[in-house]
Amino acid sequence: MRDPASAHWLLALSGSSLCLCLLATALLLLPQWQQQLPARRGVVSLHLAADGSLRLWNQPIASAALPGLLARTRRLAPSTRIRLVVAPQVPWGVVQDLLPRLDSSPLHVDLELPPTPRS
Repeated sequence: MRDPASAHWLLALSGSSLCLCLLATALLLLPQWQQQLPARRGVVSLHLAADGSLRLWNQPIASAALPGLLARTRRLAPSTRIRLVVAPQVPWGVVQDLLPRLDSSPLHVDLELPPTPRS
């Protein structure tokens, strides 16, 4: 038979391990959950990186997949708004190349420019 003190230590270590696992899982999932919050409000945020790549909910998407994504979004929720979030290092020419592809969709497009640097 086990010593009652060792059983308490075993229970405490098991509880601590469970808490650490839950904390690690929360740290992994929380940023993803925060990225998806605007979608519940009818806003799909596309992030444009400095190299011209697009990310949707922290996942890279090919620019060729953009028309299909916009069409599917329109079918599921016609009142959805597309928000293009531009990184500070993105050249304006890259934004100008992407905007006509977004404007071809009947969905409303918002352009979120990076904040201007303070002097």
